[in-house]
Amino acid sequence: MIDVRILNMNEERVVDVSIEALFSTFPKIETERLMLRQMEAMDAMDLHAFYANKKVTKHLDWHGPASAADSGTLIESWNQAFRERRLIPWGISLREQPQLMGTVILMPTRGAFDDEHRFPLTLGYDLRPDQWNKGIMTEALRGVIDFTKHYIHPNRIQAEVVPDNQASIKLLSKLGFQQEGLLRQYLMHEVTHKLLDVAIMALLMN
Repeated sequence: MIDVRILNMNEERVVDVSIEALFSTFPKIETERLMLRQMEAMDAMDLHAFYANKKVTKHLDWHGPASAADSGTLIESWNQAFRERRLIPWGISLREQPQLMGTVILMPTRGAFDDEHRFPLTLGYDLRPDQWNKGIMTEALRGVIDFTKHYIHPNRIQAEVVPDNQASIKLLSKLGFQQEGLLRQYLMHEVTHKLLDVAIMALLMN
């Protein structure tokens, strides 16, 4: 079992772990305040609750799961994709409080983690609005980036951000990501069918 405790973000270390070992059990990450853990069926109501908040979905290309049942289905699909080594879906909780308050998803832009180093990794994340502006997502993403650097060793991590989401762009910039360009009419919103521009933010790891 890979149980990573990242309390010193500046610590330099490289861990040689095979992809098989990495995906044999879900890799938990602990930071100073947070636990990044596997989501389970019991998290479905919390997941639906924060996706139901329009502040969360304002800058997304969908409106989130329509019900707690759909949220449970989504969690199971994420966990199935983890078993297939196609993504790592972390739920964010406080270390002292297991209630789900956000997510971080890490996945290759194409294929699976078995194709290591061939493709960049894509980062996605959401957080319950009452936890905004507390440094929660900064801490969570630093933990994921540190884990990725030392256990997966990619050359590049990137994130796709709607240009109006300046808070997310500022957050990624603080973590060392650079904006590389704008993809015009790159995504279509699942519900409104509006075409969305996307800013590409990237972090080179080597």
